[in-house]
Amino acid sequence: MYAKHGAYSTEPAEIWESANVTGNGEMGAMHFGLPHKEKVVVNHAELFLPADAKQDMPDMSDCLEEVRRISRNEGYLASHEFFIKKGEERGHTIVHTDSFHPGFFLEIDQAPVDTIEDYFRGVDFSTGEIISSWREGKVEFKRKLFASRPDKMIVMSITSNEPMPLVALRMEEINHPGMEVSIRYEDDMIISRHLYTKGRGGYDSFVKISPIEGELVTDPNQMTVSGANEILVMMKIIPFAEGSQTYLVNFEELDGSYKELKASHINVHGALFNRVSLDLDGGEKRSWSTDELLAAVRNEKEVSMALVEKLFDAGRYMFISSAGLRPPNLQGIWTGTWNPSWSSDYTLDTNLQLAMASVFSGNMMEGMKPFVTLIESFLEDFRYNARMLFGCRGILSGIRASTSGKHLHWGDSSWGDRECDTFFGAFWTCGAGWLAHWFYDYYLYTGDQEFLKDHTVPLLKEVVQFYEDFLYEDQEGSYLFNPSYSAENGIAANSTQDIAVAKEVLTHLIDSCQLLGVEEKSIPKWRNMIEKLPPYLINEEGALKEWAVWDHEDNYNHRHFSHLYPLFQSYEFSKEKTPELWEASTIALQKKMEHWLYNPSTDTSSHGRMHAGLAAARLGMGDTVWDILRMMAAGGAIYPSLMTAHYDEYNVFNVDANGSIPELIHNLLLFSLPGKIDLLPALPTFVTRGKITGTRCRGQIYVNSFEWDLEKRHIELTITSEINQEIVISLFRNNEEWSLLGESNQPNEWKIALTAGKPCTLRWK
Repeated sequence: MYAKHGAYSTEPAEIWESANVTGNGEMGAMHFGLPHKEKVVVNHAELFLPADAKQDMPDMSDCLEEVRRISRNEGYLASHEFFIKKGEERGHTIVHTDSFHPGFFLEIDQAPVDTIEDYFRGVDFSTGEIISSWREGKVEFKRKLFASRPDKMIVMSITSNEPMPLVALRMEEINHPGMEVSIRYEDDMIISRHLYTKGRGGYDSFVKISPIEGELVTDPNQMTVSGANEILVMMKIIPFAEGSQTYLVNFEELDGSYKELKASHINVHGALFNRVSLDLDGGEKRSWSTDELLAAVRNEKEVSMALVEKLFDAGRYMFISSAGLRPPNLQGIWTGTWNPSWSSDYTLDTNLQLAMASVFSGNMMEGMKPFVTLIESFLEDFRYNARMLFGCRGILSGIRASTSGKHLHWGDSSWGDRECDTFFGAFWTCGAGWLAHWFYDYYLYTGDQEFLKDHTVPLLKEVVQFYEDFLYEDQEGSYLFNPSYSAENGIAANSTQDIAVAKEVLTHLIDSCQLLGVEEKSIPKWRNMIEKLPPYLINEEGALKEWAVWDHEDNYNHRHFSHLYPLFQSYEFSKEKTPELWEASTIALQKKMEHWLYNPSTDTSSHGRMHAGLAAARLGMGDTVWDILRMMAAGGAIYPSLMTAHYDEYNVFNVDANGSIPELIHNLLLFSLPGKIDLLPALPTFVTRGKITGTRCRGQIYVNSFEWDLEKRHIELTITSEINQEIVISLFRNNEEWSLLGESNQPNEWKIALTAGKPCTLRWK
């Protein structure tokens, strides 16, 4: 019963976090519970509970010069304390983002027949269908569920091989102070209106129940079906703005059996998912349950190829299911709680970036549109942030956002020692530039100059406008980033990530404008800004410093890897062009792994592990990447559904690791920059053969197929370029020499001419 691309378990999911999930980019659904007493949680990407808080901040722009003076004379912490207290005097306190919340819970109660046997539940990533089944004596029961893409609703089938005993279906009452709910049971429909008590509208929910044979009875508080062989359930949520009328859904227009509705859905979902395939020779373990696969990691201390294949698939499945109206939030498009950690918002200092990590290499380009829409919807708020906090033009991203991009999540000295040493959100200034990385990378993958002109350049210009006003010169004429924050690791001046993001933004802006033939007069100014950026520093241990100043010590024991940004994100550092910084980054990563990653006394944040993995992959440390996946699987950071947790021990459902795992694995096999592809740059020593198809590389290159068998000394690559170009392909593996068949040039690196639209196959031995 297992699906080749999917996950299954023989144990019921007793809590929503362990549920199997499905989604169509607009709506999501989770199925969990024991047989006879199940729940379906239905979510919608745009449901965020309005908070009862001010949505503005005081004008703090007159404090910037004093912050800088205090930092010079009294220290960085004193400057932050001054800023926070000034904010409080002017009426500011920390404001949490609006929380993502469940739409409704559909309860399904069924009368028992006999002892439960042969329980099974699973999800097929290639179809998006959730299945659960069990047997009671001779009676076999099955539930099937998917989130239809073409019909934009959740569809469920409840079946048995004999007429079913009594099945009761009801919408769980919502008792939350932020919501007024009315539920009606009419004919074959459950209709509910959900009004936010703090304003900004609400949403309507609809459930249509259609028994095949059998009898449907509608009561004031539930619907019951008896004697049916199948019950077809269709569910939909429609958000509305404040003052809108009640919507009506005509399910009759969606007439069809479960099988027919599923077939039309699979045509769309399957076309997205099946573009890419990873084969690591997973063998018979592909048929194992995820319970067995995860238990094997704990017992054998090794990650099977089958599990890694499934994690790759699960990451793409999460993204395809979540990205539609919006990009994935912290919980993708799913939640079963009204009090999610960090509001299940868009956390912009690492988490959204990781959720988006595989969008291009994973050939999920459609997922860029909701990301662009979200970021551009925040731009007016980002301008407000820059103006109110520092009196600057341009844009400034906060650390957290959901329905608003205003930077309200800072301040409040009452938090005390719990946060004061780590959280300095008011001084986070590189966020907008980091988000802009995807705008330029989209161009590198697609060559879309219209997008570059209409979206990328305008965004980059506004980031640079902020830098033009915010940066100032020291006595040597170099820029100072002050105040400067390195995520969760304190404040000083010149955080390495601040420098790296500014350099990346300026470089991309110059390159874009030169290509488009625009902004010619501004380019010399921007080049001069790059020249004035402070240099990176290397400490006495030979490691890249997290701060490019000598008056602030490095602290390796924390979960963010911000100062390795030039390694894992902007790709500024390379072994060939910046060997000293490459080596310093290697030492910095080793120090971070020693003090945080492999330190049992620290937390187990998946986002830290993902950035450690991405940095390790760039450095060719494939075995380290594999070990990170082992740690997550053994520690309980991966649920049986193969969705991920923020911490070990199944603590906090959080999907940003899912979003980055396909990129992480791709970078072990193929790393690309425009004009260059590195083959097997970080392949773990024991992954001796495999195949990947359908992925993409920078430079408008599609990977038809890449296959390797190191034991047979055989490597084959077929790629198709969308443009005529010459690229360099390198293959350095264990200091071995590889020869490209049919070519006489030097081993290990080759220049290849590609013709637009014509597949090119290369073989090595």
